[in-house]
Amino acid sequence: MRHLRTAFALGFLLAACSVGAGPSLDGRTFLSTSVTDGGAPFDLVPETQIRLSFTDGQIGASAGCNTIGGTYRVEGGVLIFEGGGMTEMGCDPDRHAQDDWLSGLLGSRPMISLAANELTITAGGTVVELLDREIADPDLPLAGTLWTVESVISGDAVSSIPAGATATILFGEDGRVELNAGCNSGSGRFEVSGETLRLVDVAVTDMACPGAAGELEAIVLPILGAEALSYAIEAGSLTLMAGDDGLGLRGN
Repeated sequence: MRHLRTAFALGFLLAACSVGAGPSLDGRTFLSTSVTDGGAPFDLVPETQIRLSFTDGQIGASAGCNTIGGTYRVEGGVLIFEGGGMTEMGCDPDRHAQDDWLSGLLGSRPMISLAANELTITAGGTVVELLDREIADPDLPLAGTLWTVESVISGDAVSSIPAGATATILFGEDGRVELNAGCNSGSGRFEVSGETLRLVDVAVTDMACPGAAGELEAIVLPILGAEALSYAIEAGSLTLMAGDDGLGLRGN
């Protein structure tokens, strides 16, 4: 009986230690707040930021151009990154070089520490400090934000909208929706249930729309006219999906 009690107590202690082992990286995204090298500021390319996302043993990283992906694990405070695949977007030489620098840093088995919402990665004299994305760049609200269409989604492909055209959507606090589809405009109501969004009784003007405005409208209206849309907001980005087709929008 004493052995059983000892085993039970030990098991309870291990479980308690596991629960209190500290915050987890999984399911979280972090944005850089500072980078130093040898104690001196290390300047990233203007208007860029390091972004690290951790999901189910996978890491996604970017530094302003391409996305780096692979598997990760943490052993004894060391980040072990493997895989190292990278997208092949065309960017300027400085941002390409910054991609390579970040890939090399992650692959160097740096030290990693997480304290609440603050993540620190140290590789030699280089220190990258990051903050949880939900703190550093909170989600914009669906209602009250003017959303502008920036991209078109078809399956796994994302493409830019026709040059020179603009489409916007404004969801009101009162449940009304106003939209400019590229040429014609309209209004109606919207309903939200969980992560599903429906536009209801939307009436749109019927002007002829040549050129880029008409091309964009021919994409936007069928998506917004779907029976139901799934939606997701991350920071200042809204994604609206009707099956495999969707729109990427930026809020302001």
